[in-house]
Amino acid sequence: MITLVGVAHVIDIKSSVERVIVQEDPDIVAVELDYGRYLALTNKIEGRMPYLYRKLADMQRSLARMMGTAVGEEMLTAIQVATTLNKRVAFVDMDAVEIARVIRKNMGIFEKVKLYLSLLLAPFFGKKVSREEVEKIVDREDEYIAYMRRKYPGLSRALFDIREERMAENFRKLENEGKVVAFVGDGHISGLRKRLPNAKVIRLRDLMGDSFSFSVKVGIN
Repeated sequence: MITLVGVAHVIDIKSSVERVIVQEDPDIVAVELDYGRYLALTNKIEGRMPYLYRKLADMQRSLARMMGTAVGEEMLTAIQVATTLNKRVAFVDMDAVEIARVIRKNMGIFEKVKLYLSLLLAPFFGKKVSREEVEKIVDREDEYIAYMRRKYPGLSRALFDIREERMAENFRKLENEGKVVAFVGDGHISGLRKRLPNAKVIRLRDLMGDSFSFSVKVGIN
């Protein structure tokens, strides 16, 4: 059995992650990381990566700081809890170098230019987002992803379709070895559910409690 748990890499839901692992009591805790990125998170270092990949990572880090957390803390919490409870940990994502290669391969010149401009201008054209607006984004996340797919089809194919196919393949292998609880970005849940129709699903909105409150600045391009 596989349980897919949707998380956000820039939102503090560590207590919810711990609760899910304890309640589900899996044999295997899977995380949307590769081992290299896990080492980078634990050692606070990064290898040499293409400009586009670094800019996307920088934006995640900026959002996380505004929310009083750090990128990947929910994944590190899952790993720490799994280790404490003597659960096996599985890294199911493509490695960062391969992701960067797939992004370059799938994006055309025009799409790259459009995205570069958006990333460059984002710090100058932003707006404050209230708690209510953030909750609305979470509730309508699939719509925002559909918009991203229309605006950046090559990037979306690389970040969603190709990665989700790889993760789904890894989950099928793990399922043969025991009960799996997998923590993945909530934006991947719809795509993974299509590939793993029998999986149990817990969405990010189900994890967000009343104490979840913050105000952030995000790009509007």
